Amino acid sequence: MNPIGALRQRLGRDKLSQDIAWTLGSFVVLAASGIVINIVVTRLRDADALGVFNQAYAVYIIVSQFAVWGMHYSVLRHAALFDTDPAERGRMLATAGLCSLLLGTLAACALWLAQPLLASAFDSAPTGRAVGYGALGLILFPLNKVLLAYLNGLRRMKAFSLLQGVRYAVVMVVVAAVAASPWPVEMATFAFAVAEAVTASGAMFYIARRQLTGPLVPMRAWVKKHFAFGSKGLMAGMFAEVNSRIDVLLIGAFLSDRAVGIYSFAAMLVDGLYHVLAMVRINFNPLLVAAMRDGDWAQAQRLLSRSKRLVWPLTVVLSFVVVAGFWLLATIVGTDKGLLEGLPSLVILLAGLTLISALVPFDNLLMVVGHPGYQTLQQLATVGTNAVIAVLLLPVLGIEGAAIGTAASYLAGIIMLTLFAHRVVRWNLLSNRIGI
Repeated sequence: MNPIGALRQRLGRDKLSQDIAWTLGSFVVLAASGIVINIVVTRLRDADALGVFNQAYAVYIIVSQFAVWGMHYSVLRHAALFDTDPAERGRMLATAGLCSLLLGTLAACALWLAQPLLASAFDSAPTGRAVGYGALGLILFPLNKVLLAYLNGLRRMKAFSLLQGVRYAVVMVVVAAVAASPWPVEMATFAFAVAEAVTASGAMFYIARRQLTGPLVPMRAWVKKHFAFGSKGLMAGMFAEVNSRIDVLLIGAFLSDRAVGIYSFAAMLVDGLYHVLAMVRINFNPLLVAAMRDGDWAQAQRLLSRSKRLVWPLTVVLSFVVVAGFWLLATIVGTDKGLLEGLPSLVILLAGLTLISALVPFDNLLMVVGHPGYQTLQQLATVGTNAVIAVLLLPVLGIEGAAIGTAASYLAGIIMLTLFAHRVVRWNLLSNRIGI
């Protein structure tokens, strides 16, 4: 049976399969929104305008990791640990929610004030203004990360997926509307604030309607726990997001807005494929927490066996689909836009991702089993590899140099994951054996 058929056969058999199906549904919305944004902005404006938006988005994503301060990792883990204790979850969630609102407000103010500095760094005044408009979304972004992590920890994946889908769809609609309007393209980043407001409203309504917590009473003890765990995991999350955007940022620093636009069009499709694997990871995370809590690693081993059997061949098939889709989309937008110049970068990125695809669903293993420090070291190796190689190769190879750096970083991250998993929990991810 082919991998797609095997995956389809499993759907409906158990909760995990159903949850993965729902999260893959949210990925479809993510992919569609990304494609629409790139096509609409490029077609109605130009590659420079797409470069402005994607550079501002990259800054937004990186700064957002400081804004949430790893709080969502703590909430995910503790929601799963206290899945039978609603009173404790209520205290935990209320504390995290208040802390995240404070952190988000501070981050939004800091990013707004940093507009001139960023405009100078990117040698682009429109990019600086786009970052400033996008800063408004940071007020609610950390709260949404906390609320969605809470739903993830309780395995409420249908609600999680629907909220994520709505979030992506709102960004797409607002960006497309701005691109079609006479307004400057940098105003498209207002979409972040609109999307975060809609998502926060929906998440709070669902949690209240389903009575998923006890009394929401903040506690000082939980402030200490959240910040202790979050501080250790902060850099892991930041490095992970930096690694997903550092290629775009370095191209912006070394090359032109046009080069950023061409590369980011290709990278957008690879990011979409990565999110397919990330959707599986999201569903595995609470199960890995339970395995650690109960000492039942047989369940975790079964997850890894399933991933190795299905994920790699599926990624190979989807990679060919992505290449064909890229050519089609670049042709639709118009060959005069120069987007086909990004094809070599696309192939390089896909090759790197395919190589490590079977272990991507376990990429948060160190964090969810309570070792955020090791997760940080893993992600530091990932982003460090990416940055060093990209800086060395960008002046020589152009955007393909950035692609090689990112592909190499994928491999570096998985090597570190394998080494640390064996050290921390005695799990050999290559042989799938415990204690050896």
